[in-house]
Amino acid sequence: MKGWKSLLFTVLSAFFVWLFLRRVDFAGMRAVWVSIHWSYPLLFLLLMLPQYALRALRWGVLLRPFKRGVPFRSLWNFSLIGFMISYLLPGRLGEIARPVLLAEKEGMRKSQTIATIVNERLFDLLTVLVLFTLYLAAARDTASPVLRQLRTAALLLLPLVILVFLFILLANHPRIFPWTERLVRGLLRLLPRRWREPAANFALNFIRALRLDLGGRGMAAVAALSLLHWALILFSYWLLLRGFGIRPGLMPVIPFVAVIFVSAAVPTPGMAGSLDLASIYALTGLFAVPEETAAAFTILFHFLVLAVPIALGLAALWHEGLSFRSLGRLRGKDELPAMR
Repeated sequence: MKGWKSLLFTVLSAFFVWLFLRRVDFAGMRAVWVSIHWSYPLLFLLLMLPQYALRALRWGVLLRPFKRGVPFRSLWNFSLIGFMISYLLPGRLGEIARPVLLAEKEGMRKSQTIATIVNERLFDLLTVLVLFTLYLAAARDTASPVLRQLRTAALLLLPLVILVFLFILLANHPRIFPWTERLVRGLLRLLPRRWREPAANFALNFIRALRLDLGGRGMAAVAALSLLHWALILFSYWLLLRGFGIRPGLMPVIPFVAVIFVSAAVPTPGMAGSLDLASIYALTGLFAVPEETAAAFTILFHFLVLAVPIALGLAALWHEGLSFRSLGRLRGKDELPAMR
């Protein structure tokens, strides 16, 4: 089954890459690259370091209800290892690997650390949607077809994300949770008998871990770190665009960030093809960038986005005493006790 999934993602990636490359004028791109000052790509790379540091700090806040004082080095290393795996392998496997590895090192429940990744992604999606909604509310001209399509998607997704948060809150309410437990155990009757209790324990701990029991200060910290993280991404994208002679204001880059965010969710290895098509679509549709300039920007942009987490992820892998062979053996029982 895993082999078929990998094959499917690889074929999908190859198809997207083919769609991208058939539009590329390599001679025109070379002329564009020669005109770029080296300082813009360098600053883009340097700005990625605080972005990953903020992600690590936010993860630490999300983990506080389960364990306080998780070392920043562990948060940093396993965050980068996770992104490296997701960028090198199909299927976004790093999203599971990094919480499992952290749980094993820090003696935590895997269901709880995995739940923090779900909440992390929900906060990412909510932050991007809020930024984009605020941009649409303030923008004078939203007549671009790309903006109209994005506005429709945002109007559908924003209430959906809010409903997910409300559903998690409701499912964990003391009066409702017994019903949640009955539903989970009822659904798991489809499994063989020997798997039902471990699966139920894991699922119920996972659901309870989603409830964001952070308090007011914790929630404010997660929101502030999320906003700062995406503001840095927005600024770095704006800076690199300027290096290519593409000079929108800072706020009009928000729709471009939103498009790239959505494309990154496609589970192809290294976002191959999906990010490239999305970038050209956004650059030509939002800023009327010539295709050769859009293609030149996209190829360098894609390389820079992957270079930092892969290089630092390899260093983190070595620092933690791990190898790709050990990552391939990620499995084992979840050590969760029965629900009390």
